[in-house]
Amino acid sequence: MALIVYEHRDFLIADKMHGIPTVPLKGQDRSNTLLGLVSAEYPEVSEIVGKNPWEGGTLHRLDTATSGLVVFARTQEMFGYLCRIQKEDLLEKTYRAQTVEGDRLKGIDLDIQDNKTIKIISYFRSYGRNSKEVRPTQDIKRADVPVLYKTIAVKEKDRFVCTITRGFRHQIRAHLAWIGHPIAGDAIYGNAGTSDVLELDCFKVRFPMSDGKLFTFAKN
Repeated sequence: MALIVYEHRDFLIADKMHGIPTVPLKGQDRSNTLLGLVSAEYPEVSEIVGKNPWEGGTLHRLDTATSGLVVFARTQEMFGYLCRIQKEDLLEKTYRAQTVEGDRLKGIDLDIQDNKTIKIISYFRSYGRNSKEVRPTQDIKRADVPVLYKTIAVKEKDRFVCTITRGFRHQIRAHLAWIGHPIAGDAIYGNAGTSDVLELDCFKVRFPMSDGKLFTFAKN
């Protein structure tokens, strides 16, 4: 299958294209999702008892408009292990984000470590009609979950390379928009273009294996 870019006996890595959901919504058919395409070739993925019953062995999700690498567990044991290291901030995902200039907004803490590297930290809360958006916040009373989410963003000309561990919905999109660099094509946080194709791509994943060796996979 062309979507699968790395195969291990315990997990798979797929490369999602823009415009396809990672997983179905509750009660919906999975056939037109990345999970459905992967499960058609590797049915064991759909048999995993996942974070939600309809998500199988999916370890993390990408927005429909985002492209890039997604990790799927093939065994229940590996799913449990990867969930545990994810909670310990040991499962790293790195993205390339093409950005445009915008206005810096309030609601997050910044740690500018050098001329290129910015650490962005915030809680998140749902926002807007049907909670389709999120807002960074420093007020834990307004946060959806009492966890601080961190994005390490390195500036490279007109784009950022962003690394996260645990990820909240729209985390990189909202964080970059709030520091004045919305992602190109982001109609929700950038007020420009459409959200059908977001210039955001997850190109690298890294995590420790159970034997202590560090696993890294990156695409060009």
